[in-house]
Amino acid sequence: MSAPPIVAEGMDADAVAQVLRARQRAVAGERTLGERPSETLLAFMLGGVAHGLPIAQVRAVAMVPKVTRVPQGPAALLGLVAWRGAVVNLFDPAAPLAREVATAGAMIVLRHDAPRIALAVDALLGVVDMPRDDAVPTLSRLVEGDGERLTRVDPALLIELLLPSRLQEG
Repeated sequence: MSAPPIVAEGMDADAVAQVLRARQRAVAGERTLGERPSETLLAFMLGGVAHGLPIAQVRAVAMVPKVTRVPQGPAALLGLVAWRGAVVNLFDPAAPLAREVATAGAMIVLRHDAPRIALAVDALLGVVDMPRDDAVPTLSRLVEGDGERLTRVDPALLIELLLPSRLQEG
C-alpha cells in the first residue's frame, strides 16, 4: 500500500505531524467521528436489543448450520457446528448479557482459536462506526453515535463467562 507523498511546502512541522498521525490511524484501522476516535462494530440483535462487537474480533458471520448437542456441556453451550471444515463451539450469549432467549438466526464466529467460538444471535444488522472510549473494559456498555444506539460487548470478557476456565487457552 502506498500513500501519496506529503508535500510540505507551506506546511509547518505541526501540520506535517498531524497528516502523519492521520495516516497512522488509517493504517491501524482507527477512524474519527468529528474529533472523537471511533471503532467499527458488527451490529446484531439479541433478545430484541441491538448489540455490537468490535469488527477486529470477528472472524466471520454465517447462518446457523445443524447443531450437534453436547451432553453435560456448559449451560450456555448450544452445541457444536461444522464451519469451513472446523468444529466450532456455538454459544448462546443471552444469559450473560441478561437477554431473553430467542431463536438463533445467525452466528458470529469470533477470532478465538482454542477452542473456536461462535455466538448465536437473532439477526445481523450490519457494520457501524461508533465513538470509542478508553474506559475500563466492561462486559457491555451503551454507546451512542450518529443517531444510533447499541450495547457494545467486550468479546474477551464474554468468553470468560461462557467458557469454563480450563478451556480458555486461546
